[in-house]
Amino acid sequence: MTTENTDRNRLLALLIKKSFRYSAEEAFQLTSGKKTAYYIDCKKVSLDPEGAYLIGKEIFERIAHLHAEGVGGMTLGADPIATSVSLVSFLNKKSIPAFIVRKEAKAHGSRQQVEGSLKTGAKVVVVEDVVTTGGSTLRTIEALQREGYGILKVIALVDRKEGGAERILKTGAPFESLFCIEDFMRQRAKTTSD
Repeated sequence: MTTENTDRNRLLALLIKKSFRYSAEEAFQLTSGKKTAYYIDCKKVSLDPEGAYLIGKEIFERIAHLHAEGVGGMTLGADPIATSVSLVSFLNKKSIPAFIVRKEAKAHGSRQQVEGSLKTGAKVVVVEDVVTTGGSTLRTIEALQREGYGILKVIALVDRKEGGAERILKTGAPFESLFCIEDFMRQRAKTTSD
């Protein structure tokens, strides 16, 4: 097994162990208000030292060829992901600065919605922890485009396969996820059958 597959498998194992919760009933409420039987809190892994490294490495390997001038997304879920990718990019001598998109522009100071050191018109990669309907990703894309930034790609850690990917693709931005909900449910089925 290659190191790449080993790292990917290790990241999935960490996400399943630390981030994934399942209930026979729809016990979890999502941002959209919808109730669901499973919940994935990626911050449990993106804020973990090993998890942060593996996330940064996996995403950096997928964007290194794009010559991105920034990586980031909507605060709070994207913040540790963007920082991890930026750090790994530096270690690989292809520095990509991180940025943060606020839910709305600051009411004081610089009044910015996009925080970071992006140059005017920078081409960026948007990162997201979990994509469900794609709502927060779409707001991120809109905020970045309003500021004149170009979107090279959107990468999520997990796609819940509930229409978000399709909505993102309609913006013209390429989309991919490291994992999808089937990866988690397959592992859950395997664990419960053992």
